[in-house]
Amino acid sequence: MDVNLGGRQCPQLENAVGWALYALEPAEEHAIRAHLLTCPQCRATARDAEVVGAQLGAAFAQHEPPPALRERLLVAIAETPRVAVRATPAPVSLASARHNRHGRGLLVAAAAVVVALGAATTVLGVQVSSLTSQQQAQAAGETMVRSIVADPAAKRAVLTNAAGKPTAMLITADAGAVMVPLAMAPNGTHDQYVAWGLDSSGPRALASFDVTADSIGPMLLRWPSSAHDLTRFAISVEPGRTLPAAPTNVIASGSNA
Repeated sequence: MDVNLGGRQCPQLENAVGWALYALEPAEEHAIRAHLLTCPQCRATARDAEVVGAQLGAAFAQHEPPPALRERLLVAIAETPRVAVRATPAPVSLASARHNRHGRGLLVAAAAVVVALGAATTVLGVQVSSLTSQQQAQAAGETMVRSIVADPAAKRAVLTNAAGKPTAMLITADAGAVMVPLAMAPNGTHDQYVAWGLDSSGPRALASFDVTADSIGPMLLRWPSSAHDLTRFAISVEPGRTLPAAPTNVIASGSNA
């Protein structure tokens, strides 16, 4: 989706796509996150990139990597030197940062390695030890999101509505689950979205979550360990703030099998 503001295209659109695909360096990501809050053009571009990523993910069967290959990758990652990021990164020129890259493909691979290494206990360019308790919780959640997204064994389910349009993407791994809203309206203060697992015994409420008007990017779900073996999922809109026994208004469903 190409959004024009006054006939001009924002020069940071490429970074918005890179942010959606986890392909930016820490300093770039720090800068683009602040920019996304003020630029509707880049927010729309980031959401479009997430939609495309979801559709590509659904186009291919999910397979576990061969044990020998997985072991070699983990050994290689473990031997890669960790690079700490400064606690307060200096302002970055996103245009100049783009010229210093070796290519988006390399950045995607580098981002996955950084996630696996724990980014030397830094998140988004800020040392966790210097954050407030609330910021530490947020940073820990973002680190978990990256870990799940980068897990080579993670499975992806594109949840579609009755018309077959992608509504959200659900990424599940042993560490938990991540929901990526694609076309979800903000819920009200007195209702919530609920993720369901579907099996032979019927629907099981797994987690609730909120979508706000400024929601961008993936969100971590507090996923029960009993959900690891599920392959079919759904999303409903429910009144109240507690998990219901059965879904009321199912808006999307899909499978990662």
